[in-house]
Amino acid sequence: MRSTSSRRLNGFTLVELLVVIAIIAILVALLLPAVQAAREAARRTQCNNNFKQIGIALHNYHAADRKFPIGELYIHRIHTPPILGLTEYYGKGWGVRILPYMEQLEVSNQYGMEHGIWGIYGPHQIDLGLNRIKLFACPSDPQDELIFIGGSHHQWPNHPRGIMFYKTNAGGVADSQASWKPPTSNFLQCPTIDGDGMLLNVRPVRIRDVFDGTSNTLMVGELTGGEVGTNQGHQWVHFNLFTTLFGINGPASIPGDGVFTRTGNDTFSSYHPGGCHFLRADGSVKFESENIDHVILAALTTRAGGEVTSTNEF
Repeated sequence: MRSTSSRRLNGFTLVELLVVIAIIAILVALLLPAVQAAREAARRTQCNNNFKQIGIALHNYHAADRKFPIGELYIHRIHTPPILGLTEYYGKGWGVRILPYMEQLEVSNQYGMEHGIWGIYGPHQIDLGLNRIKLFACPSDPQDELIFIGGSHHQWPNHPRGIMFYKTNAGGVADSQASWKPPTSNFLQCPTIDGDGMLLNVRPVRIRDVFDGTSNTLMVGELTGGEVGTNQGHQWVHFNLFTTLFGINGPASIPGDGVFTRTGNDTFSSYHPGGCHFLRADGSVKFESENIDHVILAALTTRAGGEVTSTNEF
């Protein structure tokens, strides 16, 4: 008589598969925050390094010219005696002026003094803002795009939608109160010339002007802009000075109140949790908390305010 031996089938049951899938899902849920935190730490380190390189460029500029660059050259229909012999002009800002010290000499050499009033918006220079400067970009900011500057009413627009320049995440610290001088009977509103910060309109600052100590004085801070695809934010070529009056991650910023609004006195902010990077006048970079006391932040802004601060307050 022929006997048949039963064979056992090898495999997983449905219950076993479900248990394995559940375990994998739990492990992914546990590891994902750690992976995201590691990636953000790497992006934050890169952003910190960008600010250090900007600091080196600013100090090399000072070594060559015996002063830091002016924050920008923005002369807007001055009716009293002209500034620098000009009644209206839109010249290159600090971001353009330090290009030779950021291995961007070729781009820098294309900027010059335009005839007339348009300056960096003139026909021979308007395309240069289309250059993306890596050191001005924060890797944690999802908005990495061209920023809308103005309409296409000129005969030399560089974009069908108007004038577009590349975004920056680095802005000059001009003042503890207002980065814009309010309009008076003599001139229209324009970036401040007599601010208490380090990067001003028209007027250069020297290390010898920093009576509060270069290690206690902010120079460049981190910025965000609008939502991805909005083309709203800050550009690196010009119009790039700000105040610390509204704190860090404050109003008019997405990390603050969730809506970006360009007001002229915008807030320093970043997508790094808890605060943003600041370059100090001595070239060091520190991550300042969004909860920093406003009095302390103002004291760090002024170059010659005479405030007394201790390291325990930072």
